[in-house]
Amino acid sequence: MRFRLTTGTALTIVVIAALAAAMATGNLEFLNDATSWQLGFSVVPQAPSDPYWVTMGIAVLNTIVLAVVAVVISTVLGAAVAFIAVAGNPAWTRMATSYVQFFRNMPLILQALFWFAVVSHMPGPRQGLHFAGAVVSNRGASIPFFTAAGLAAVGVAILVAIVCLWVLRKLRPFQRGRSVIVPSIGTLCGLATWAVFFPGQPIWTVPELTGFNFTGGVNLPTELISILIALSLFGSAYVAEIVRGGFETVPKGVIEAARALALPAWVVEAKVRVPLALRAIILPLGSQYTTLIKATSIGLAIGFTDLFAVTLMSINQSGHTISLLCVMTACFVLLNQAVVSIANVLNHEFKIPGTGGH
Repeated sequence: MRFRLTTGTALTIVVIAALAAAMATGNLEFLNDATSWQLGFSVVPQAPSDPYWVTMGIAVLNTIVLAVVAVVISTVLGAAVAFIAVAGNPAWTRMATSYVQFFRNMPLILQALFWFAVVSHMPGPRQGLHFAGAVVSNRGASIPFFTAAGLAAVGVAILVAIVCLWVLRKLRPFQRGRSVIVPSIGTLCGLATWAVFFPGQPIWTVPELTGFNFTGGVNLPTELISILIALSLFGSAYVAEIVRGGFETVPKGVIEAARALALPAWVVEAKVRVPLALRAIILPLGSQYTTLIKATSIGLAIGFTDLFAVTLMSINQSGHTISLLCVMTACFVLLNQAVVSIANVLNHEFKIPGTGGH
């Protein structure tokens, strides 16, 4: 009888082995002790009295937020560069190639240090750069953001839209109107949530200068902005190459046939080239996203408190080196495996019937 080691089984073995090693090399009860230090940046409030396990959990959230935003920006920017590279204009192609080679060949830590120096030398809060309600200064960026009422309304709208999308996928006669029905129902439910549960409260808050700093909105520290810019530019160079390579796999005869039907250029790209190229893009993109997640550890060089940095701080304070390294390993394995699993699911959804796994 042959035993097949699935991805889930392998993941379970790795995580259990890491946690078992942590328990075998030291007592994990120290995770309940107070850290006695404050994080420079945290997605949710954190205090020195919080235990190690809470502080490390917040560090995981910091890593996830940084990775998600960097993935979104690098994907959009990289796709744009790829479209420019395959547009057929020689000058644009050279510009896109130069962009890819420049940011791909520059060490990521050097980019992080460079952007940290740039942001740190921005004007002060009173002379900061204002744009569409946002303010950028040497203390970071303050941007408009949703209030608690706004977040609740948006959350309900997204949740309802997802449920409606799932229901309408089961009701095939209504598929044609799905693009209009889903956002409309979600928006109405979100507005109803705001009107019923948060009457009179604003949905949006804008930063205002109070003294020597800003209140309202969301304040993004210098460290976060610097590592975010570095990760986004670095990742976009690789994403551009992946997307461009995916476009190259589309047979030229298919594109010529679509153009022969007098289809507009955007229809050829959106309805023909992109769907066919996705077969060769999704899995490499998933691999690149895991690389970006692991690259968040570069934030240590500029003081960003991600999972890697907080783990090292915890090791210096508690002395439980092996245990904490094993816990960090388990966290990174779970995060990266989640990305790989999502990529595999998307790859299965976008495959062409009758082509096996592609």
